[in-house]
Amino acid sequence: MTLGEKLKKARMHKNFTQEYLAEVLNVSQKTYSNFENDKSKPDFHQVEDIAKVLEVSVLDFLSGDSITVHQNNNEVAIAQNYAAINASEKLIEQYEQRLKDKDSEIAYLKQLLDKK
Repeated sequence: MTLGEKLKKARMHKNFTQEYLAEVLNVSQKTYSNFENDKSKPDFHQVEDIAKVLEVSVLDFLSGDSITVHQNNNEVAIAQNYAAINASEKLIEQYEQRLKDKDSEIAYLKQLLDKK
């Protein structure tokens, strides 16, 4: 299953419209529609925002295994054994880079604290 198909399935499970998610992401409805139709790929931060709104793990969107949604604090598996998504490698790289950037920021802040 593609990233777009996962986005659509998770959105529909929450009974949200494309217009609502587009507004939350601060993009046009057409842009969000392009995400679901695999005409374009969201940036990693957008995937994070979508996952938060839909109460789905970012890793579910990045993995090829399954997608899980939260309903009344219970995790419900929507499907299993999906094909790996096309953009997962790039999204994982972006995620890893963000983690490295955060580690660098933490190290810098610790250094500043040590100087005091």
